[in-house]
Amino acid sequence: MKMKKITKSSGLIAITSSLFATGLIAGESVKVDSIEVYSPTALPTIGLPIKDVPYAIQTATGEEIRQQAGVSIADYMVNNLEGVTVNEVGGNPYQLELNYRGYNTTPILGNPQGLSIYVDGVRQNMPFSNNVLWDTIPDFAIDDMQLVGGSNPVYGLNTLGGSLSMQTKSGRTFNKSAIDGSTGSWGRNTGLVETGGMSDDQGFDYYAGYSYFQEDGWRKPAPSEVQQWFSKFGYEDEDSRYDLSYTGAHNSLVGNGMVPKYLLGDDLKGVHTLIDKTRTQYNQVQLNTTEFITDTLMASGNVYVRNIDQSTYNGDINDEYEPDEEFEGVINKTKTKQSAYGVNGQLTFDDDWQARRNQLIVGASFEYSKVKYKQTEQEITTLDPSGFFSGAREEVEQTTGLTGETYTSSAFVTNNHALNDQWSINTAARYNYVDINNKDTFNAPGSGASLTGSHDFDRLNPSVGLSFNPYDNLSTYISYNEANRAPTSIELGCANPANPCTLPTQMADDPPLDQVVAKTYEVGASGAFAGMLNSKMSWNVSGYSATNHDDILFLFVDDDSVAGYFDNVDKTTRKGIDVGLNTAFETWSLNMNYNYVRAQYGTDLTLISENNSSADGDGAIQVEDGDFLPNIPKHSFKVRAEYKPTTSWYLGATMTAFSSSYMMGNENQENDSSANGLQSEVPGYAIINLDGEYNFSNMLEGWKLYAKVTNLFDNKYYTGGRIAESRVAADRSFSDDEIATASLVGGSPRAGWVGLRYEF
Repeated sequence: MKMKKITKSSGLIAITSSLFATGLIAGESVKVDSIEVYSPTALPTIGLPIKDVPYAIQTATGEEIRQQAGVSIADYMVNNLEGVTVNEVGGNPYQLELNYRGYNTTPILGNPQGLSIYVDGVRQNMPFSNNVLWDTIPDFAIDDMQLVGGSNPVYGLNTLGGSLSMQTKSGRTFNKSAIDGSTGSWGRNTGLVETGGMSDDQGFDYYAGYSYFQEDGWRKPAPSEVQQWFSKFGYEDEDSRYDLSYTGAHNSLVGNGMVPKYLLGDDLKGVHTLIDKTRTQYNQVQLNTTEFITDTLMASGNVYVRNIDQSTYNGDINDEYEPDEEFEGVINKTKTKQSAYGVNGQLTFDDDWQARRNQLIVGASFEYSKVKYKQTEQEITTLDPSGFFSGAREEVEQTTGLTGETYTSSAFVTNNHALNDQWSINTAARYNYVDINNKDTFNAPGSGASLTGSHDFDRLNPSVGLSFNPYDNLSTYISYNEANRAPTSIELGCANPANPCTLPTQMADDPPLDQVVAKTYEVGASGAFAGMLNSKMSWNVSGYSATNHDDILFLFVDDDSVAGYFDNVDKTTRKGIDVGLNTAFETWSLNMNYNYVRAQYGTDLTLISENNSSADGDGAIQVEDGDFLPNIPKHSFKVRAEYKPTTSWYLGATMTAFSSSYMMGNENQENDSSANGLQSEVPGYAIINLDGEYNFSNMLEGWKLYAKVTNLFDNKYYTGGRIAESRVAADRSFSDDEIATASLVGGSPRAGWVGLRYEF
């Protein structure tokens, strides 16, 4: 069957020789070695031997994601994958800001993004701001996922630090039905129904699932509700594969961000102002195709249509408040409607060249998106002790109106060639073109605040890598990669220091920004060997050096608000090391990984941080080349131990530890806490999670009981912080004077859940 040669998008699978199938048919026991293969694009291809791929790859299965503690894919990544840290600034389990090798991906509107995210070959970074809506990705439907490090141009725009590619289940990979439910801490209740199967002739297959998540939240108040739908209908024969899928979500998320330390005390459940709510309706239809034209030529591609309706509600302190004025607070509301469609296609040529293995892939893509954005504000009088604004209200005023269109076209080529039995070379190039057209629907053209403008960006990004495999159990590589990120509509609409914006974004005008270009050098090695006590061990190590040219950062204009603007800075750098060690015994396994990253400014610049003890009379601090980027821990260490004495049950424990990081507002690392009483760093922390499952197969076939515990020892910790100001006093009264403070994001306390799953 020719289709056996296909590797799922960016997936790692084991390919065995045809003797295996022959042996099964004949009823014989034939032992053959497996070969790990990898698809070097987000679409399916004919797989390459993983040992010949010159970059770091981490993988996980859907079952591993399901079993371990957490509610989303982001949780799993933080607990298990090398180089991944988290900032819970969104205050919600579906609004985590992930950091990989010093690059962010976040659902928060306006935050700079540095990772590309794919599901079944479709990019999930929203064109308006490149943010990723974790709550719209159906984690229950994920079959496997891969995290690829580096600025690999093949993965397209936004791949500055890496790319995450996920593939969904089908009726062939999930040929059963399941009902799943859990309950536990914070009033959290979850439910899941999923089913998959094939037709009698095995030509057609189907998968469908629905999940429900509801909780009160551990902060007060933070109720959330998430509903996700996913369905896929497929057809497969010897040469072809077709999948038609639908993804839907209807969600309401409440997340409250940083809180002044004096309002927290020992109670990390505290909030600053209330309430921050995001509502999202998401619909996407997608068609994926794969076709073997010949034994050595394969075509694959997809088309999709997506619609998103999103609204936000934020209670904030009024930036324009003066002591003699009545209105202390303001309610900011936004409405965003995004529609998009796209097409992606590629050809894979897998044939020997000069009597050596060679794989050539050429592809192209086109995406169009349109966004309608509107923001209003309403001044309000009183902040009550709970953090709510109440009392008299002014009329609702519109502050921003924008219609934006984005056209993205790209073409790429990548080739992997075996020079001999030990050496292979990988080359690639991708050309990206982005055309952004913004039209201000609120401010008239020429008013000085108009968002109307047209911008286009283009770049050719190259890549080259060498793989050297001197032994069967040892692989090494070295590579150089470039990738770019174009400014988004939201960044272009908030780029004037004379007209700062608030996030979510009250955009001001539309000056130009330069695109970001990342250049990455990487070297790595991996291997395997037999350990003591009949164990199997594998290891990996990689080192990287990445430089962002014309990086886009959000720069604050004062300490008592989130007002600021986007601007290019000459350079930022990330340098680091990833190390992993995996050990498997007969009944238990131990996986460990360590990451060190130096995320630094690569140029001198001036920032505003009025309460930094080193600030001058204008509230400015001087950041120098080599100072560290804030809220990025230098060290992370993770350990996963799993005990499975029988096929009926297992017990797992995960420990994650992160070092301290510098506070926002202390980008120069010169704040003296003894001078102003404000801490300079976010302290390091370590937490332990537990998970386990018991299969009642001997008594009740198909039934599984599982339990999860997070933060077992109830450690109090913080994941991010900022030197800032607030007008909310310790007694929750409204202060006429700004109060200097360290604002922090608390980590979630100890919690536990128990669930029951029935598969049939």
